[in-house]
Amino acid sequence: MKRILLLSIGFLLLLGCKELELKEFDLKNAYISFAVPDRSYMPKEPFLDSMTYSFATDTVIGIKTKTLAIPIKIGGLVHDKDRKFSFEIDPTSDYDSDLVSISEPIIRANRYEDTLFVSIKRENTLLTKEMNIKLRLNSNENFNIGHLHNSTLKIKFNDILLIPNWWNDWEMYFGPFYKEVFQQWMIVYYLGSDLTADIYTGAPGPVYFWRNMPEYPYPEWFPITFMHISLLKKYFDDHVVYPNGDNTQERIILP
Repeated sequence: MKRILLLSIGFLLLLGCKELELKEFDLKNAYISFAVPDRSYMPKEPFLDSMTYSFATDTVIGIKTKTLAIPIKIGGLVHDKDRKFSFEIDPTSDYDSDLVSISEPIIRANRYEDTLFVSIKRENTLLTKEMNIKLRLNSNENFNIGHLHNSTLKIKFNDILLIPNWWNDWEMYFGPFYKEVFQQWMIVYYLGSDLTADIYTGAPGPVYFWRNMPEYPYPEWFPITFMHISLLKKYFDDHVVYPNGDNTQERIILP
């Protein structure tokens, strides 16, 4: 038994109402789009058309496989039976197919949102090369293409630990860059560990964490950040850690 999604108009507004961004909408049909939320400040679109994952910045140390959960949204009609949707891998993708597996593309019965799972294996090639796979939704007997901006999704993945842009501004507290310090900082200063409001807009926290550091290293402005820095320093005081595990080098101690 079919039933019409009462919030279909809201779906249209949410996915954007710019001219030509959505093909002609007919309530007799169902429409499908990728729906990875853009959680950045004042995003241009509600959903991303590309995303990046790095094993190097995963706080689960030693992880061998990562499964990314890709939300899929529909608009229009739902159904009381499972329905398959269709996608293809864009030929411009640059990846090792042995490293990637993708779940069966299914929208389960009576659901307006489901998940496509993309699993990535960690191999040494990712230490020096960033790969990417671009997924493209196709129309089939069950679904038409919804929001054109989100009819494709490019997933970039690597195992490359890059020095974050904020490190130089904070070096007097973190010392020279070591991946061991950065990885421990990700564990200590996770999103939600600091509820400080945005210093400029007053927007409530959580705002600041290891990926989005305060712009200036001022203890009087960001006391919670500095409390976490003291925890980081204590960790390296209490634990003997060598760069890259090489005990011929000086152990890591924060300033």
